[in-house]
Amino acid sequence: MRRLARTSLPLVAVVVAASAPAGAQTGPGPAVPVGFAVTPYAHTGGVTTSLAFGPDTRDPESTRLYVAVFRPGEIRAIDDAGGVGAPAQVFASGFSSPLGVAVADDGTVFVSDSEGPREGPFGRRTYGRVWRVRDTDGDGVADQQEVVLKDLPNGRHNTNGMALGPDGMLYVTNGNSTDDGVEGGDREVVPWTGAVVRVDPAATDVSLADLMVNEALVATGMRNLFDVAFSPFDPNDLFIPMNGADDARPEEEESPFGLKDSDDLLYRTDIADATRPGRGRGAGRPSRPVIDDFGFPSCLYNIARRGNLEPYDNPNPATIEQFGECPIDTVPRPLTSFGLHVSADGLAFQTTDAWGEEFRNDLFVAEFGNFFGQEVVGHKVVRVELDDEGRSVSRLSDFLSGVTPLDVTFDEEGAMYVADFTGAIVKVTRAA
Repeated sequence: MRRLARTSLPLVAVVVAASAPAGAQTGPGPAVPVGFAVTPYAHTGGVTTSLAFGPDTRDPESTRLYVAVFRPGEIRAIDDAGGVGAPAQVFASGFSSPLGVAVADDGTVFVSDSEGPREGPFGRRTYGRVWRVRDTDGDGVADQQEVVLKDLPNGRHNTNGMALGPDGMLYVTNGNSTDDGVEGGDREVVPWTGAVVRVDPAATDVSLADLMVNEALVATGMRNLFDVAFSPFDPNDLFIPMNGADDARPEEEESPFGLKDSDDLLYRTDIADATRPGRGRGAGRPSRPVIDDFGFPSCLYNIARRGNLEPYDNPNPATIEQFGECPIDTVPRPLTSFGLHVSADGLAFQTTDAWGEEFRNDLFVAEFGNFFGQEVVGHKVVRVELDDEGRSVSRLSDFLSGVTPLDVTFDEEGAMYVADFTGAIVKVTRAA
């Protein structure tokens, strides 16, 4: 399998003047291809995990950038103040560890959060939940918070990014519990850990345990999935980045059960399949929807740097004993591999012509990167070019480097906004 191509566009370093938190390490600054500019936009004052544009509840004709801040557990709203030094106002607070934010057309804000460990329908463990947050009096600050969905079982990983779908449903990523299926966390809860689930955004205080699998489950068999994005080619296609196993040890050093690292991947699933009946099992028997199961924890990719997009059985015999062998011949394949430990997280499509036709409908993925092991990777935003139908990857290349990004989004004019781990938000535009 050939290695992924790198960009032919030269990257140019640009010094960003946005202030960083005390003690934060700063490098030479972000770098973007020739013809692009990166400028400071805002600083949130905390670890920024997710970005989403939505209506300004004070003036529906205007927009604001809504930002999830992991610590101190807030959603902050940023007014467009000309693009430099925009102030971040607290929109809602009181969350435990918000990792995702999505905004509806009416200004309703949805927040993914965690709680626990606590007792719940899947035992004592960490659970995820999704909040609905509203500003009902139009003063720009939320005054109503309700739980939409609760009891999402996870552990080592959490309930992360979200998106509102073309069907009006809210699509939520729920990370898995362990590193490799059995080690490093609470037990997996099949099929809800490592899954994308959907819920009616108007629901209130619904437990995942009370939902039917064929109604709520969109895709399963993943590990730490951080975000979702709907395709501009086909609104039923949902793109999902996933982080592989973390057992980062030198190649010469054996780990328990021989487990090595596995790649971060990009998946695509058709949300219509989860509602479209599959083939029946006999006369008079109702057919079940076709739900993609991507094979984790039985299946890993490029373990010990072998095979790239070819699946392998998880080398931990305890995992295979509990979950069975990887269905190598039938498991849906990922679209591409981002590599080992790049931490592929937030993603967004460029759907405008602001950067020219050659960038229209390209997918951009934030790679937070690693800080351990013999090879430091990631710390950039990558460009994913798709084929004419938007169903396979034709090229993957570096776009923005010199950052530690967790999420990326675009405004209506086509400018890119990147959330850096330091709390800085930078804006990328193409020169006129």
